Amino acid sequence: MNRELTGVDRLIELVAVLVLGIATVGTAWCGYQAAQWNGVQASAMTASTDARVEASRLFGLATQKASYDSSMIAQYAQAVQAGNTKLVAFYRATLIREELLPVIDRWEAVIKAGGTPTRLIDDTSYMNAQFGPYRTATAKADAATTLSLQAGDTSHNYVINTILLAVALFFSGVTSSFSWRPARVLLVLAAIASLGVAAVTIVDLPVG
Repeated sequence: MNRELTGVDRLIELVAVLVLGIATVGTAWCGYQAAQWNGVQASAMTASTDARVEASRLFGLATQKASYDSSMIAQYAQAVQAGNTKLVAFYRATLIREELLPVIDRWEAVIKAGGTPTRLIDDTSYMNAQFGPYRTATAKADAATTLSLQAGDTSHNYVINTILLAVALFFSGVTSSFSWRPARVLLVLAAIASLGVAAVTIVDLPVG
């Protein structure tokens, strides 16, 4: 014989169904968002890896240029000191990189004025020109790494909320299995609490 439901029992069932519906939608939403942010994390990590590979290549290239320029400057200085104008012209026209010529011209002007030129390694404008692309690539890699970590944290938070919503689903789903009213009330309250905690957290999470 079925027990006749009172107004309180009907209210409990109504709340349980409402929580069940909201938790179901929330679980699907959190699962979708977790997958989206996993994709963002993977893409950002790939971009970070690519940028670091490029940064490594650029660093090697910049180091090679600086080493070559230092060697050319040493040989050029010897030719100038020996007064070998033909060799000086040959170096400037053939062996010395065009980007280095303005540096050499500044050095010669400083020397003619009786000063001491800045060492190549201490020449800020020269070093920035050589290693600037490497630094840019490194900054890009760092930014991508940061984005990947943030996306991973966001995905993790969505997974945690999926679990909370699953708990709410369980409590609201088993409410009808109990005939003792205090137990039903307790289960509904537990479902509402789980749903509430999840809802408060989800509101603050970014959407992918």
